[in-house]
Amino acid sequence: MKTKSLTLISLFVAVMIVFGTLPTIQIPFIPVPFTFQMIGVMLVGSILGARKGFIAMLVFIILIAAGCPFLSGGRGGLAVLLGPTGGYVLSWPIAVFVIGLITDHIKVMKLVVIQYYFAILVGIFTIYFSGVLWLSIYNHLPLNSVIAGNSILFVLDLVKAALCATLASQLRSRLAVSGKLS
Repeated sequence: MKTKSLTLISLFVAVMIVFGTLPTIQIPFIPVPFTFQMIGVMLVGSILGARKGFIAMLVFIILIAAGCPFLSGGRGGLAVLLGPTGGYVLSWPIAVFVIGLITDHIKVMKLVVIQYYFAILVGIFTIYFSGVLWLSIYNHLPLNSVIAGNSILFVLDLVKAALCATLASQLRSRLAVSGKLS
């Protein structure tokens, strides 16, 4: 792996850490807080691509598992990853891979922001599928109740996705990121 790839991976691990320092917003009746780290997930996948993004997110998750307090609210450790919100966090590497897989194959420059938005939406659905299912099982709650409770967060993530798609479509070309691990 080349120095540029290692630098980009390290940079985006740091981006995830920075987003983790921003305060969470707890919404009543929802055990999952509103965080800005979803923006980091969206950017990692859409800018770094599938392989580099997956590695960056895997490094981030390993740091969390080791106890580093890099999740929103200064949380970290295996207990957090295996707790009620663990399904969301543990799905981040997969979501980043999916987002990157789609953005790695964008060839047509027309409507590029819409293509990035679509890629990020697929990633968001991946995260919510895993997170909602995990939360429902963990808390012994009906699946439809958990889905309803997450609807506010989902709508906010759609707005974040629009911002990230615009930003990522510009940054990826400027950083000259390719899907290869060179």
